Amino acid sequence: MKHIKLVIGAIGYHVFVKYLRITGNRPQVLDSEQTVKHILHTKSSVSRYGDGELLWALQKRENGNFEKNSPLLAKRLQEILRSKKENLAICIPNVFNGLNTYKTDGKLYWEGFVIKRSFQVLKIIPKDRIYYNSFFTRPYMDLKNKNEYDFETYFSLVRQIWDNRNVLIIEGEKTRFGMNNDLLCNVKSTKRIICPSKNAFESYDEIISKTRNIANKIEDPVILIALGPTATVLAYDLSEEFQAIDIGHLDIEYEWYRMNAKEKRPVTGKYVSEVHRHFISELPDLELTKYKSEIVAKIGGRSF
Repeated sequence: MKHIKLVIGAIGYHVFVKYLRITGNRPQVLDSEQTVKHILHTKSSVSRYGDGELLWALQKRENGNFEKNSPLLAKRLQEILRSKKENLAICIPNVFNGLNTYKTDGKLYWEGFVIKRSFQVLKIIPKDRIYYNSFFTRPYMDLKNKNEYDFETYFSLVRQIWDNRNVLIIEGEKTRFGMNNDLLCNVKSTKRIICPSKNAFESYDEIISKTRNIANKIEDPVILIALGPTATVLAYDLSEEFQAIDIGHLDIEYEWYRMNAKEKRPVTGKYVSEVHRHFISELPDLELTKYKSEIVAKIGGRSF
């Protein structure tokens, strides 16, 4: 049955991609390395759209998945897609040019997504620009033939974005971006604002107010945001004042790379939404102490 689904999905996908190419409706999306180099060279902010953000933009996302469908969220996500800010890189999934580099499960998922949702999605994606690749934060797990890639060099390239910079992280409870690994080993300093892990957009005014207030007290900050679709909007709204990057699941991808994981697995001390056991154990004591010392504000709770 799975083989049949693969064949049907592949045929439908290739027919649709050919149609997009012939009609000129296929979005231009740069690859992950080009995306990172653009961010480095321009110090641009980044708003990313994965499958979830595109569905939230259409109000088609299943409720209960971290963020409620909201007319205001959908309006903002569609507004950002139309934006022409020069200091903002808008990233969308690079799934309209072929999926041969993806593992079977990922390939099957995206073939189905493209076939089912593309006509709706393409209506809200302007064609008069070049987009960057939202998968620059997901460079590892979904690729097949991992031995063909130099992941160490890639992650080192990404690290240059915050090299010798003061980092302000906006994240959900138990995200713990960069904790218990060396992803942030080259920063000047790290501060964190902890936000609700679910329905963060309902607290958006408080989140952006506290972020601006704290970022204005930091010299040359780079703001890294791991907060679902709220990150897409927040990076856009902050981009005139700061370099703000919707960094997504980069930290978890880095953890999986360090584990040499072949399938998605739990990560010590971090919430992983895509595995059955989302949170398996706490950080080591020293790491937990360090993490708590970096928290400067908590949305919906007391300030630290």
